[in-house]
Amino acid sequence: MVQVAEAEFGSKSYGEMLTLRKRILRDPLGLEWTEEEESWESRERHFEGRVDNEMVACVVIRPLGNGGVKLRQMAVEPARQGTGIGRGLLEGVEKILITDEVDRIELNARDTAVGFYERLGFRKVGEEFVEVTIPHWKMVKTLR
Repeated sequence: MVQVAEAEFGSKSYGEMLTLRKRILRDPLGLEWTEEEESWESRERHFEGRVDNEMVACVVIRPLGNGGVKLRQMAVEPARQGTGIGRGLLEGVEKILITDEVDRIELNARDTAVGFYERLGFRKVGEEFVEVTIPHWKMVKTLR
């Protein structure tokens, strides 16, 4: 079972999450962090998923205002994908967000991840678009 916790910006856990996000999400596409992306990091919330004290997943939550947040940079160790780790991480994060009176989550899903998010209650909004050189869909989930 995945243990979900929020990590403080700049902490050791935060550094582990940066490494995981870079290795899984950025390196395969040859992407580096932009100044704009780096400028947001301290204003976002960072959540980790651990199994047996090993970080195996993470996600970033950006506040949008009016009860909404944007889910970004979700990464799960490739060997752990399909095992329920991602689902467990998002379910744990959603519980925290509901407690914090968040009522809507938005995200831009890679085309290959749409089915995963649909199984968790997200729905597509609008048309497919290209972001970071690959097809994406905007998706939304209402929490209340």
